[in-house]
Amino acid sequence: MSIYYNGGNKGGTGKSMVAAVLADHRLACGRQIAIVEGDIGQPDIALRFKGMPGVHLRATNLNRSGASEEAVIKFAEALADLPADADIVVNLPSAAADTMDALASMLVDAGRDLGHESYVYFALGHQQTATDSALQSLREGLMAAVPPDHRCLIYPLFLQPDITRFHFVRSGARDAYIETGGLEGAMPALRPESLVDKVLSLPGTFTALAQPDSALSFGERLFFGRQWLPAAHAAVAVLTEGASHE
Repeated sequence: MSIYYNGGNKGGTGKSMVAAVLADHRLACGRQIAIVEGDIGQPDIALRFKGMPGVHLRATNLNRSGASEEAVIKFAEALADLPADADIVVNLPSAAADTMDALASMLVDAGRDLGHESYVYFALGHQQTATDSALQSLREGLMAAVPPDHRCLIYPLFLQPDITRFHFVRSGARDAYIETGGLEGAMPALRPESLVDKVLSLPGTFTALAQPDSALSFGERLFFGRQWLPAAHAAVAVLTEGASHE
């Protein structure tokens, strides 16, 4: 089984969308999943999947920079309380690095004790602050705690449609990251805004929204189901295709 951590350098990089797409992808692959929300005051994706068969929901506060040990203890207990045969999708809050980075290796070891391999997605902003945060995670945070082929940088194309214009790429950091074996994916932009609002307001899986009986119109389904969703699934499948689910 696998634990998928979904984070980023700050809010607004689409990390919750990555987590939601990942949960959708695992369900579409026939997996049982658990979703752990790391911000109990803002359960970004739990409401979408609430009450669905094969989905287990938990919430624990990971915005605890002054009480990291207590936060990690409670998080580990939440993991231990989940079904052993479920893939776990962890939706990290924007300040999770302040809480978790110093204890990242222990978290990965704890997951392994429970029979789970850990994988990390990092939704990357397009400015230098995002590069700095990603490099910090690669040096001493969650990404440093897993092997290179267990980490994936996600470029959110709604921020910048040209990957070569992300500071991480322009600075040369991407070249070094790829040389070490790190993986990457591009999360497609969902447009127009009216479709974004409609999709986010509707509960249930993205896969279900692409079906003929969904609340989306024919034209909306055409773009959403045939263009955006396959590309979004492909972005997260970069890690899941190599994950062990025994």
